[in-house]
Amino acid sequence: KTLIRNHKAVVSTQSTGENPPQYLPSFKIEISKSQGKLVFNCNYHMTTEEQNLDQFVISEVAFVAPGQEDHMAFTTDFGNLDYVLIEEFENYLTRRGLGAEFSSALFETSAAFEHHNYVNFLKSVRDFV
Repeated sequence: KTLIRNHKAVVSTQSTGENPPQYLPSFKIEISKSQGKLVFNCNYHMTTEEQNLDQFVISEVAFVAPGQEDHMAFTTDFGNLDYVLIEEFENYLTRRGLGAEFSSALFETSAAFEHHNYVNFLKSVRDFV
């Protein structure tokens, strides 16, 4: 299994008061076998529903056949899948250690990384000006 973290972060516009902005990373989970690989495009996002912000959601899933280029694989919106298949994919990832504990740890690590870079950015801008 491979985790590919995109270096883009989305800043939540819902922060209020003195709270620092929340960075909501996007990333890929790739599980490779000789028969091909499953690619899950994941992210963290805020919703109006009751959802833990530190739990990632799967936005898309693709199956890449052996020898096929990733960008040529059929990709579908995860929410369009049959509910039973969605549950099976979620259980599949959880059995491989990519469940709630992983999600929280990745979110915390990413938030700390983004905060560190944000502080360094502010220092650089201050020194520049």
